Amino acid sequence: MIRKHVTNFLLASSFALGLGPLAANEALSQPMHEGMEGGMEGHHGGMRGGDAMRGMRALGLSDAQQDQIFKIHHDAVPAMREQMKQVRKAREDLRQIAMADKFDEAKARQAADAQAKALSAMSVMRAQTMNRVRQVLTPEQRSKMDQMRDHRPGMQRGKG
Repeated sequence: MIRKHVTNFLLASSFALGLGPLAANEALSQPMHEGMEGGMEGHHGGMRGGDAMRGMRALGLSDAQQDQIFKIHHDAVPAMREQMKQVRKAREDLRQIAMADKFDEAKARQAADAQAKALSAMSVMRAQTMNRVRQVLTPEQRSKMDQMRDHRPGMQRGKG
């Protein structure tokens, strides 16, 4: 279960960057289709692994860049795994509170706050990872990635 969540984190990070699941799946030694189940497809405009791979190839990453991106994602796994444990514990605590004979709102708020804090930390970690990957890219690759992301259904950035 932890592996699935970490895989989903890495896939989400990769998809958000338009880089695809290559680094995430290599880091976890899984086939391309694993980790895509369980809702990833719906959160990324229906993008499948093949589409993401074409997007990654379209950036023209060098072997050195691919290695750097792999390392960035691989290094993020332990911290994400730990955060996911905290999310699951808080979620289970909240479920237990909800199922109790007498509802304790203070405990429920405490568990909900713990879950929100863990999810928030995961979001920051994902953003940091995405930024680190972006720094590996050349200005031309960043521009191309932005264009690909802006033209992908469901992934448009806010213009304002």
